[in-house]
Amino acid sequence: MTTPLPDASGAAPLVTVLLATWNGLAWLPQQLDSILAQEGVALRVVALDDESTDGTREWLLERATSDDRLSVLPSMGSSGGSAANFYRLIRLVVPNLEGYLAFSDQDDVWHPGKLERHVGILRAGGHDAVSSSVTAFTPSGRRTLVRKDFPQREFDYLTESPGPGSTFVLSPRLALLVAGELDDPRSPASKAEFHDSLIYAIARGRGWSWHIDGEPSLDYRQHDSNVLGSNVGAASALSRLKLIRERWHRNEAVLHARVAIGLAEGERRAALEQMLALFESRGIRNRLRLARRAGTMRRRPRDQWIIGLLIAIGIW
Repeated sequence: MTTPLPDASGAAPLVTVLLATWNGLAWLPQQLDSILAQEGVALRVVALDDESTDGTREWLLERATSDDRLSVLPSMGSSGGSAANFYRLIRLVVPNLEGYLAFSDQDDVWHPGKLERHVGILRAGGHDAVSSSVTAFTPSGRRTLVRKDFPQREFDYLTESPGPGSTFVLSPRLALLVAGELDDPRSPASKAEFHDSLIYAIARGRGWSWHIDGEPSLDYRQHDSNVLGSNVGAASALSRLKLIRERWHRNEAVLHARVAIGLAEGERRAALEQMLALFESRGIRNRLRLARRAGTMRRRPRDQWIIGLLIAIGIW
C-alpha cells in the first residue's frame, strides 16, 4: 500500500467525499460503511439526496446523528439526473473545500485503503487526479476485473472516462477548476451528461497530470437496469452502439472538446481545435482523416480499432 506523508502539522490528509443519492436505500448502508471505514485519512462525507421516495434521505439523516463525519444537505428539488446532482454538490461544497475531493455512488463497496492509497499516489507523483480499475459484480455473484489503466492517449479524454467517477480523487486546485467551469456561463461544462468524463476532460484539457491506477479500488455493482455499467457484456455493447448511432457519443465528444479548448493553450489548443473541426464535419474526406486518428482517441487497442471502423463507415 502507498502511504501518504502527513502534512506539516503531522495530521492525516483531509478528504471530502461527495455522495449523490436517489432511491438507493437497498445498497446505501453497505456503501457508506465502506467509506466511513477508510483509514489513513481524515474523512468528511457530504450527501445530497435527489428527492428519493424509498426513505434514502431519512436514513441518511438518522445515520448523520450518530457520525459527525456525515452531513446531509437540505433538499433542493429534483436535479434531473446523477450528473446534475453531482454538479450541485460540487458548486455547494468546493468553494469552501479543504483538502482533497472524492466522489461516491450509492451502491458500490469501497476496498479498504482506497483513499489512503490514492492520496499517496497523488502526492508521490505530483498528479492532480487519480482514478482506477474496478471489480464489477452482479447479483448472481459473478466478478469481473474492469481494467482502466491502458496507456493514456493524446485525445482519449474526449471520448472516454478514466474509470467510474466513484474511483476519482482530485487535488484541491483541480476541484476548484471544475467548480469554476460549472459556474462559467461561457463553458458548456454543465451540459455534460456524465460528471466523470467531464472532469477528465477538464483536467487533461488544462494539461494537468491524471494517474489511472491498475489496482481495483472498489466493487462496482451491476444492476439489471444498469445496462451501460462497466461496459461488460452483450447488453452493454448493444446499448452503447445504439447511443453511437444516435450521435450521442459524438455529441458528448464535441462538448468535451469545447470545454477543453477553453482551458488549453498554445499547441494543445490548436490540436484540440483541429479535432473539434473533424468531429463537427460530416464530409467523407474529414471522416477518413478522423478515422486515421482513432489511435489517439481511445486507450484500449481493441477500442481504437472499433471506433476507427465506426468512424470510417459513418456510424460514429
